[in-house]
Amino acid sequence: MTSPTTPLVDHIVILIPHSFLSSPPSWFADLFHFYPGGRHSDGLTENTLVLLADGSYLEFIAFVPGVDPAKRAAHQWGRKKEGTVVDWAVTLPLPSPDDGNGEAKYLEQEKAFREIQKRVHGANAGIVYGDLRRGGRTRPDGEVLKWGVAFPKHDDQAGGGPVEPGTVPFWCLDVTARHLRVPYTDQGVTKHPIGAVGVAKVEVLPESQKTVDSARVVYDTILDAADNNGSWKVGSPVGANVHSVGVVHLGAPNGSAEVNITFFTDDPSLVGKSVGGKVDDKTLTFQLVAAFDEKV
Repeated sequence: MTSPTTPLVDHIVILIPHSFLSSPPSWFADLFHFYPGGRHSDGLTENTLVLLADGSYLEFIAFVPGVDPAKRAAHQWGRKKEGTVVDWAVTLPLPSPDDGNGEAKYLEQEKAFREIQKRVHGANAGIVYGDLRRGGRTRPDGEVLKWGVAFPKHDDQAGGGPVEPGTVPFWCLDVTARHLRVPYTDQGVTKHPIGAVGVAKVEVLPESQKTVDSARVVYDTILDAADNNGSWKVGSPVGANVHSVGVVHLGAPNGSAEVNITFFTDDPSLVGKSVGGKVDDKTLTFQLVAAFDEKV
């Protein structure tokens, strides 16, 4: 049975130009089946979603046209380049069936998160998690979604301040029923041209060895170790039904922070291939591996 404090991949955040929401280039439109997202409550960003069969999803997020440059710069992803994976989130198992009693379940999950928060703080990694804060967005159909998020930050001894996004995951726990935010059981929404069914690997390449060392302690604290080469096992809401276990891999310093994503695919013809295309001066690519191949 999954522990109530076992992190699960919730979603991957990928920054794109706003034009990709309104007039997506053909290479982008041909990768996934897109599900309507909406505008976030801060009014700065909008998104479209890719729902995966393992209950996780991709969030393709864009800053709205005409956004105040100062407000964009102050946003946690405002300085990141479009066409890159900018962050990723984990969640916790639902304490009971997702029957709509969201507030009570959120409070149960909040209690479990606080246990994790204390463990990370006690590990002296130089990175800690802040408290959960409420957020939300409105779907195109008018449904208002609410959640709580907690982001990593440097501890006081390390000078405080935010951690480079994507170095370690942030947390996302639902206040409204999760199936409203992630309706992956709706008919046909998880069928994608590239056969993606879940996240096989999150590869994190920090900018410095100091960051690698701090991140390693956090991952050792929150995830189950997969091997001795900087990889940890990570689950997803219903991943065991559709693919092998996923992993998080912490790579060597890269000079600039980077996160790469590999997907499990159920299309044998695409196993071992990469897919993607150009976004301005960047190339956004994803690797594909077999859904039940342990070597990811």
